[in-house]
Amino acid sequence: MGRRLSPVSLVLVTHNSEAHIEASLGSLLGDPAGPDEIIVVDNASTDGTVGIVERLGVKLVSLDENHGFAYGCNLGASLTRGEVVAFLNPDTEPEHGWLTPLVDAIQRPGVGAAMPVMDLTYQRGHWFTSRSALTYLGFAWSTDSGDPIPPDLAEIDVPFASGAAFVMKRSLFDHLGGFRDEYFLYLEDVDLGWRLRLMGLRSVQVPDSRVAHDYEFGRHERKMYYLERNRLRMVWANYESATLTLLAPALIMVEFAVLAAAIRHGWIDQKLQSYRGFWQLRSLLRQERARSHSIRTVGDAEILATMDAAFDGINQFEIHPIVRALNRLAVGYLRVVQRLVA
Repeated sequence: MGRRLSPVSLVLVTHNSEAHIEASLGSLLGDPAGPDEIIVVDNASTDGTVGIVERLGVKLVSLDENHGFAYGCNLGASLTRGEVVAFLNPDTEPEHGWLTPLVDAIQRPGVGAAMPVMDLTYQRGHWFTSRSALTYLGFAWSTDSGDPIPPDLAEIDVPFASGAAFVMKRSLFDHLGGFRDEYFLYLEDVDLGWRLRLMGLRSVQVPDSRVAHDYEFGRHERKMYYLERNRLRMVWANYESATLTLLAPALIMVEFAVLAAAIRHGWIDQKLQSYRGFWQLRSLLRQERARSHSIRTVGDAEILATMDAAFDGINQFEIHPIVRALNRLAVGYLRVVQRLVA
């Protein structure tokens, strides 16, 4: 492992994170090859998070209200001094030396973001996500969670670098406009990865970098609202108009499927609220579309070629015979659209 030449600033956003933050910061502070600068942005924690950060002597930006993960990351990044910005969740524990392979990766032409191999804190050696997945209809999820990590891994392209742990050049992050603040949480990392691909840049997972994630696969009180609202925003903002027109039948079909799943599993109120939230942001959505268009260097044919079609494993559905039928339709429809946009 070579010497890291680019200064790295790390941003960590907290909200009532006292159960994990000391272990996470302890791993960073004890790493001889750790970041050159650490900035913690606290989203109005009411537990002991702030006291722990202050005791450890880490730079702290304390907010009076919870502005969300995306806003906190953007604020922290705006205060950094390094050429490279790293983002880390407070419930992660990076292994010593994790940063250098990631920084090396983003120095290569065509690589926009790099993430580590991530296992579970409570089940070491088992995947948090093996690569993540993103479908052409905007669904994203962690892949192979809980499965054993094989011993011999190679670097792979991923649809997006997980917001739990990744690095980018600060100049590129700024050029992209950072995360979209109003996402609040969920899918902000997926959207960022999509915009990187619009620029013709890749996100990669680097096997020589390891981070453990104490992730709980439960549901945030408003998780389905944010997932659905932000999925619609992301699809609307990042596709070309002609592609959206071609995808409209599939997008409408899947909306009925999501509504049925929401009724079945008791989150129909959140689903309906997601439509309202999407509509309320219509002025912002026009700006987001314009921003995505302004950075685009590749067409949607190239984007669609890298996307998944099937819905296996996504939060909104359970595996069910109807979902399997939808999978077959979605796969076939993607093939048709790919021929039309080529």
